[in-house]
Amino acid sequence: MEVAEADGPGVTEWVKEQLHSWGIKNLTDIQAKSLAAGVAGERSLIVSAPTSSGKTLVGEVAALCALRNGIKVLYLVSHKALADQKYSDFVRRFGEEASSPLGSVGLNTGDRAEGDVDASLLVATYEKALGLLLTGQLRPSNIAVIADELQILGDPNRGPEIETLCATLRQRGIRQFVALTATVENADDLAGWMGCGLVKSAQRDVPLHQEIWYAGKAYRTTLGHEDGSEITGVASPRQDVIEVVNQLLRLRRGPVLVFTESRREALTFANNFGQGRPRVGEGIALAQQLDLFSEPTDSSDQLRENAERRVAFHTADLSPQERQVIENGFIDGKFEVCFATTTLAAGVNFPFRSIVFPKLTYEWGDRAGSHIVRSDYRNMSGRAGRLGMHDDGFSVLLPKNQVELAHANLLIRPENDRLFSQFVNLSLRKSILGLVAAGLASSFEGLMDFFKNTLYWYQTLDTNPAKLAALGSESTAAIEWLAQYDLIAALNNSLTITPLGKAAALSGLLPTTAVQFAQILRTLAPDLAAGFEPNAQGLIYAACASDEFRSNHPSRFLPYPSQSVYESVAYWATRKLPIALDRSDLKLAQCAQALSLYIEGLAERKIAFTTKLTAGMIHRLAVDTAWVLDGIHKLSSVPELGCSQGVSNQIAMLARRVRWGAPVEALDVLRIAERHGVPGFGRQRAMGLVAQGIASLHDLLATAKDKLVHILRSDRRAQALLDAAASTVGLGPSRLATSHLAQGAGLGIERLVKNCNDTLGTEYESAICDLLRVEITWTVTVVDDGVRQNVPDLLIELGDLKILLECKTCTKSPSLIKKEEAWAVLQKAADFEPAMRRVTLGKPHFDETSKRKAAASQDITLVEHSIFMEGLLRVHSGALTPEGFLSWLGTPGVAELDRLAGAPTYVA
Repeated sequence: MEVAEADGPGVTEWVKEQLHSWGIKNLTDIQAKSLAAGVAGERSLIVSAPTSSGKTLVGEVAALCALRNGIKVLYLVSHKALADQKYSDFVRRFGEEASSPLGSVGLNTGDRAEGDVDASLLVATYEKALGLLLTGQLRPSNIAVIADELQILGDPNRGPEIETLCATLRQRGIRQFVALTATVENADDLAGWMGCGLVKSAQRDVPLHQEIWYAGKAYRTTLGHEDGSEITGVASPRQDVIEVVNQLLRLRRGPVLVFTESRREALTFANNFGQGRPRVGEGIALAQQLDLFSEPTDSSDQLRENAERRVAFHTADLSPQERQVIENGFIDGKFEVCFATTTLAAGVNFPFRSIVFPKLTYEWGDRAGSHIVRSDYRNMSGRAGRLGMHDDGFSVLLPKNQVELAHANLLIRPENDRLFSQFVNLSLRKSILGLVAAGLASSFEGLMDFFKNTLYWYQTLDTNPAKLAALGSESTAAIEWLAQYDLIAALNNSLTITPLGKAAALSGLLPTTAVQFAQILRTLAPDLAAGFEPNAQGLIYAACASDEFRSNHPSRFLPYPSQSVYESVAYWATRKLPIALDRSDLKLAQCAQALSLYIEGLAERKIAFTTKLTAGMIHRLAVDTAWVLDGIHKLSSVPELGCSQGVSNQIAMLARRVRWGAPVEALDVLRIAERHGVPGFGRQRAMGLVAQGIASLHDLLATAKDKLVHILRSDRRAQALLDAAASTVGLGPSRLATSHLAQGAGLGIERLVKNCNDTLGTEYESAICDLLRVEITWTVTVVDDGVRQNVPDLLIELGDLKILLECKTCTKSPSLIKKEEAWAVLQKAADFEPAMRRVTLGKPHFDETSKRKAAASQDITLVEHSIFMEGLLRVHSGALTPEGFLSWLGTPGVAELDRLAGAPTYVA
């Protein structure tokens, strides 16, 4: 159907013009049906169709119309890579880079946050969105939710939390819910549960031909069709993967993607296949690009060698920049063949025409001996023949025996899998804790009312109501456990959250993990305050040993080393550990040791030699472990655990070190380089700079370019890094600025807030003074009045609370306040009475070295501009007492929002 012929509620000429401006002239079957069903008119829909049928555009139309009508949009995605891609797309389509912007665009995936904290359109992963919703940072009353890849509700590990999110949205009520899902047999269950209309299509606009090659013969059926037939002159005489790929290229069915089970298989196939291919000019240009955009790794040399022959491999070991070069090569048609693990099956749109499945039975890990399941096969085979790129696509299965042949025939049949709730796989303790913390349930009856909103209840009510009674008894046991460990208070049928329970819920940790680390922090708090570094490695070990990695349904994954290393246990036997060393668990010892070496900046090759974990394993483990440490940081702010703010600062810093794989002094340069896309600059090259005494951004800008070129081995790389350091504004724009302006407007002080955000130098000091003086209960004195020299800028007094405030802004590059400036207040306040607290207010940010020193000090507080503004506006709005604000401001260390009382400005 042509766009001009489209019809349905909300399908105006303006909508059609927008579609034309996006290059859309014709609609697929599912697109036309969805428009007719009212997706552009705020109708809630479950949209179920095969891969490459155009479902994504349906969600984008819903977002377009919602933004046009002043409705905020939450766009949910299943993976961080998809979130990054959609964020970039939406900034260009709807946000600041659009020709006619419709609103601000934000991103939040847990480890990356961009844009306004209260953006008009927020792209988020499902799990992060649940956290934002439960903490009140998402307001569902006027929001349209587009849920992409909703079939992951059936995932045993991720499904339960996604179901909790959808049930919460259902209970609270939203303006529109549009779910995009691959074909499932019971999509009507999803529609009935969420109270949505159902739009289904079995039509794949790009036909997917499924072929089984076995014993020199080929059998073909097209997706969605029952019947098939044998075809001649197609199958290779042998099941050899290299021969199969060559045959597909001879048949002009390229580009070809071969899915492998492991990284090692992908590299071996790529190497063996590439040896028989000639080097070509286009491939040599790709290899040169990879040389610029990659650091030395255990696979980078082969990656470039293969690229010269238009062959690629794609595994978790690739760096983000290597992945970008490779994926852009796919999009531009520069590669003929790719050997990949399932990291490439996450829904990103690449133009492969043929997909090859060289094995149907897994050989390693927890899945060893099991067959590939139909849902995974459908997702992976759906990468073939993409809409707008090919006229058709091919999926080629290579069974090795009669058993696999029978399974292959099942995989290609037109029947679809049914989707079943996985809700009972979730820790009920975690679910109940989150509901009580969010105010969604304050009694046992309230919990049962919430459970009635779940897909589990919807699917079980008619089929097995006895299981619902069991849910009640299990909930009672969970409540008793949560009350026993002081996460909730259960009195007279009333459920209330405790401070520890609130922090545990906000952390996202399993309650068992939260309880374990609460006890560790209670016990270790004095030792951590006396000296954090000797305990840092032990916290990493404990994080890896937690239930997040080792429960029956872990949310995180400990990788399997290629071989056992008994020396790793000996390594931990000499370290301070907050838990007992498990000498029988070699995998735990090796994984934790790998991270312990990783945070020191040791090269991945050396870590792999010692611990037998590949670079990709280390990177994934680092992200997961940093997430756990971030959760522990949340817990550390609970007063009853006795952790000082300095200890909390140190835990947060440890999480950053684990995430980035570097010591503190390298973190600023690494983050700035990633934000600005400096080619081929990662942790190894950052450590190369540190080894030459170039640790901070200030050191970098003071270094001669020719020296940087020598260290970084590229003029372009050195210049890009210098440009990034010189042009950066802190570590990114303040995500709270828009919220603070809105709060200021509501209080009638928007001009004062804007002045604080916009000014620098002495004007900034004056602007902060003016905003402070809005509160009349404290006295603000200008100490540095231009007459007295070398004194702090302001004195704030309220009773016995006295704060000496030094205001620092960056007027030159790089825009990070360094240690000497951050600590100047101590020298300036040397002859003031000791009871006065010394505080440096920094705009926009302090460097990591400053924060590390402050975290270990009892003499100074560092507070960054946006956090200071948040606290001050809470005072002006009445959400926080002036005494509470000054007490928080004077607490030694780096001031943290988690320790600030009162309702946030960005939460309704």
